Amino acid sequence: MTTAAIRLSGWSLLIAGVGAGIVLPHPVTTTLWTAAAKLFARTGDHKMVRRLTAATKFGPKIRRGMDGRPARRIGGVAEAF
Repeated sequence: MTTAAIRLSGWSLLIAGVGAGIVLPHPVTTTLWTAAAKLFARTGDHKMVRRLTAATKFGPKIRRGMDGRPARRIGGVAEAF
């Protein structure tokens, strides 16, 4: 894929995440935004990756998803926040 196509896919995932955030729980939104951040990183758009990972609410979750680290577990249940 070309850089432009990958970047367009990243923006599409961001927009889908915004739409999903209206009707679906935040894990869906976070998953879409993490995938978008990975695409932006692949194209070398580090400014956009920094914007996504610096967000107060979702930034740490996106960073964990990009690093491949699993969510923290408390009592056998994945932590929601």
